[in-house]
Amino acid sequence: MEPLRRRASQAPFGLPQSLPLVAVFTATFGVGLVFGFQPPLMAFILERGGTSSFAIGAVTSASAIAVIACGPVYPRLIDRLGLRSAIIVGTVAVVAIVFVMPILQGVAAWVALRFLTGCALGVSWIASEIWLNTVSTDQSRGTVMGIYATAFAAGVVAGPLLLEITGTAGWRPFHVGALCLAVTTLPLLFVSHPPTTDRDPHRRQEPLRMLRSAPVVMLAALIAGLVESVDVSLLPVFGLHRGLDERSSLLLVTVFLAGNVLLQLPIGSLADRLGRRVVLAACSIVSMIGPLLLPSVMSAPWMLWPLLFVWGGTMYGFYTQGIALLGESFTARELANANALFVMVYCAGGVVGPTLGGLAMDFWNPNGLVVFVSGAASLLAVGIIAEARR
Repeated sequence: MEPLRRRASQAPFGLPQSLPLVAVFTATFGVGLVFGFQPPLMAFILERGGTSSFAIGAVTSASAIAVIACGPVYPRLIDRLGLRSAIIVGTVAVVAIVFVMPILQGVAAWVALRFLTGCALGVSWIASEIWLNTVSTDQSRGTVMGIYATAFAAGVVAGPLLLEITGTAGWRPFHVGALCLAVTTLPLLFVSHPPTTDRDPHRRQEPLRMLRSAPVVMLAALIAGLVESVDVSLLPVFGLHRGLDERSSLLLVTVFLAGNVLLQLPIGSLADRLGRRVVLAACSIVSMIGPLLLPSVMSAPWMLWPLLFVWGGTMYGFYTQGIALLGESFTARELANANALFVMVYCAGGVVGPTLGGLAMDFWNPNGLVVFVSGAASLLAVGIIAEARR
């Protein structure tokens, strides 16, 4: 099978033309912004209204469920719209949804709106990754995807900061958030459509065949979804159970996410030099050892914060290097379907991860969390080794 080949002119250092990439990265920042501000904003408002934690969780998870449900539709929709238009249409739809949320409040309405948000975000999300994989070479794909992941993570981090400025009451956080999201799409209006992926809409590509074609790639997506959702949601709880105050427990997640923001570009550049499977294996090993060390360094800040930073960066490398490997493993005709399946698998991991991690913590409080996360990372390491021996 021939891997995806570049069909776009190149800028210096092997990177594709910069303006379209900047436009996609800016739109990606906007997608991350939605992930960063919409769930906590909804949670704060629902909590003030006396909504149960279970109902708040149901509202939040509706977005990931929507991506899984719509996954089979995305390739044909993106093929019909084109990559640039798909990103714009998906983002504009989310802007409209966020704008009307203050009007349509309540658990039932917000579950529906959050579900629609997921449907629309999935279009922009998958189209962006297809675009980047299409214009990247094997020599630059790791770097390009590292910048992509950094842009997304920066958007996620900016979400709560936006709420600090707007507050969480009234229409202002929704409308300011919608406006900021709309602005991130503007650069796409000034770039041309990327090269077509030449997808054959009449050719059915079975998910099982794609799973067999690239099992490690799909395993990376699953494990990434599992551990990311677990760590972000349960690390503060772990900190509280280990005797930290609330502020220090929240700081665990902040430092963990900082590793994601700052280390994806170096990891991607390293993958371009050493090979993506080698770097993915290294990330899985660090993410297997890191959480096991966490209980023993909780009382030593000079070891705790660097450990969280490096662990956070390498763990988020699962997704970054997985999506880069996707471009190597599938042809241009197959990429839309493969990318949709990758995101579906990732979201499936994100849906079940917090539940499994919570059960592990209940079984062995609180160290069950680190054992669960380490075990998940070890599955990826084993999968990479098994593939290398075939």
